[in-house]
Amino acid sequence: MICAQLKQSSSDSPTVIRATTRLVQVDVVVTDSSGHPVKERLSEKDFTILEDGKPQKISFFSFQQFEDQEKQKQLPPQLPPHVTTNRPEYRRAAGPPIILLMDGVNTPVENQIVVRQQMLKFLADHFDPGMRIAVFLLGNELTMLQDFTSNPALLTAAMQKYRSQASAAGRQGGADVQLQAPTFDGANLPPQARAQGAAGSGGDSDSRSLMNIGYALARFEKESNANTMEMRVAHTADALAAIARYLAGFPGRKVIIWFSASFPLNLSVVDPEDFDVYRSYADRVRAATNLLSDAQVAIYTVDARGLVGNSISDPSETGRDANGRMALTVDAHMNANSKETFERFNKEDSLIKVAEETGGRVFLNTNDFDRAIVESVRDSSTFYEIGYYPTHKQWDGKFHTVKVKVAGDGLRVRHRSGYYATDPEKWRKSGEGEMKAALERDSIASTGVLFYARAMPPSGNADVKVEFLVDPHTITFETQSENQHECSLEFQVQAFTPEGKLVKAEVQQAEAPLKQETFDRIQRSGLPMPVSIKLAPGQYMLHLGVRDNRTGQFGTSELPLTIGEAPAH
Repeated sequence: MICAQLKQSSSDSPTVIRATTRLVQVDVVVTDSSGHPVKERLSEKDFTILEDGKPQKISFFSFQQFEDQEKQKQLPPQLPPHVTTNRPEYRRAAGPPIILLMDGVNTPVENQIVVRQQMLKFLADHFDPGMRIAVFLLGNELTMLQDFTSNPALLTAAMQKYRSQASAAGRQGGADVQLQAPTFDGANLPPQARAQGAAGSGGDSDSRSLMNIGYALARFEKESNANTMEMRVAHTADALAAIARYLAGFPGRKVIIWFSASFPLNLSVVDPEDFDVYRSYADRVRAATNLLSDAQVAIYTVDARGLVGNSISDPSETGRDANGRMALTVDAHMNANSKETFERFNKEDSLIKVAEETGGRVFLNTNDFDRAIVESVRDSSTFYEIGYYPTHKQWDGKFHTVKVKVAGDGLRVRHRSGYYATDPEKWRKSGEGEMKAALERDSIASTGVLFYARAMPPSGNADVKVEFLVDPHTITFETQSENQHECSLEFQVQAFTPEGKLVKAEVQQAEAPLKQETFDRIQRSGLPMPVSIKLAPGQYMLHLGVRDNRTGQFGTSELPLTIGEAPAH
């Protein structure tokens, strides 16, 4: 059994606080007025935490400082043959986890090239061997170019194989979005368009029809752009959620440095046509940032456009056409500049919001990308973990603001801005298909539930037996009585061919009361569960998943398997 090879003890497990405890956890970075970490260690009495303006009693307090230089030199442990795991310690030796996220969906190609050049320069000139960095690319899919490593050569190779790409959502817009053909019926136009048509035509039907056609075409273009933007936002939010699930099992504070030109939280309302297609993405973005904050992930957003000016300050923009005549009037030129400025601030607002709501920082209008990486690593090396039980008892899904104050002159704090008071046991309403999606081909591993799994090639025509060993500290147990505990888990095994075709899938539920003696043994050694699946000879990639049915938290991993031909009799 796998239990005999891989023992699990509580000292090996990171501190994982499940939502069913109703404990709100806040990571707090404290700096002086210059932005440097405070050298003097603060105590619990120095902190005050407020929820919706009301003081809360601190129930959990811990100071975290990464300074184990010897542990940095250790290599990650090696797994036995035929065994896989999603445990973080097998992916990195030590060091605060830092992810460089290159955004090819929301960033123009020319800016992506600059970001890549800056990253290669940083690795050549300023890389610290104490860092543990991974590189992710957001394109057609979320791709891991390089898992966590302190080897600059591997990171450089990942950057060199990165290729800039146009917006995936933009390329797919015409194929995936069904747009309604423009309607030229003036009765269907908004009041402002009908009023403009009547005033300009003087009752002439041809003039009114031309104006209606022009308005309908403009509205059609606005609708197309709005649908493309909606796909971009959804794709980006899904990617951030996937990274949050990947980092959930890593202990401590994690950082994502997101290089992006971003997207607007709200579509601009400048022209009359904008009223018909207006949309807000703030709730979708806040849901993603809430998931990141729950996983102790802070986003450090870097505007990939670098130093940004505007057309009015660009000496090449004279406002004249090829013949030297003024192409726009002064008023029109100023209006265009105002619109450009408004749209730029609208996009920057999303970078600011994502950083503030997760306790990170934003770097705008700068080409100093090195500073973003250095300061994010520094923030994750020294921080305070604070937990409290909210005085309110209503878990109705509403957003609650969190504010932390610290005693001392000139001290500043950064932390998550709040949380959604969702009931974890009602996760099925929106998260039923999340593990299924996470088990698809080329997906990023999830670490919400940690486990080992082993699958030995079977002998003869026997079934493949996948042996799971679940870390009990990453799942929840309900105490039925003083001597009885119960958990509810779902195990999935999906077998894919090397070409990515799903061959077979097995799903098994595990729900049974555990006596105190069994519960104590599981706490020490892990929770074992075998799942059998019938497969023909061939090569497979097993996609494995374990979900806590009480909270919706889950973990995933992959394991290659080769089954030989059965011997002839």
